Amino acid sequence: MPRDNTASKHIAVLAFPFATHAAPLLSLIRRLSAAAPVAKFSFFSTAQSNSMISNENERCEAIKHYNVADGTPENYVFSGNPGEPVENFIKATPGNFKTAMAEVLKDTGKGFSCIITDAFFWFAADMVAELHVPWVAVWTAGPLPVLLHIETDLIREKLGIEELGFNGKFC
Repeated sequence: MPRDNTASKHIAVLAFPFATHAAPLLSLIRRLSAAAPVAKFSFFSTAQSNSMISNENERCEAIKHYNVADGTPENYVFSGNPGEPVENFIKATPGNFKTAMAEVLKDTGKGFSCIITDAFFWFAADMVAELHVPWVAVWTAGPLPVLLHIETDLIREKLGIEELGFNGKFC
């Protein structure tokens, strides 16, 4: 069992594999990996989604793609209803992610220190509670807000937020 103990942070990224959800999430993770060289990212999505969004020319050693089950039943025959693959995936979720994450943990020996997900993966709240790690839910239509949270200290430093009368408390 190979173990990777070089990274101080191991972040699980759970992507919704349909429409334009996974690609912007991967784009954000590429930026985060460049900004946080001490972190390793495990990017979980279906095989079809991973193959569509990963580009050999843009591969990053800090990001490893893992496939989760798409929920397609054995001997499945597509009826033509475009909602069926989504329904099959949702039925397999969150078990498909939990299984894949457990395999990565077993193979690497490195637990997860954070989970980043598509914002509507409600089940991540239970996962992070079990693992006692932070959860970052990303609305993929606008991934830049997460960057604002990451850069809060820098923004405050550059804008001199205390001089503007803000003490960081909005309640």
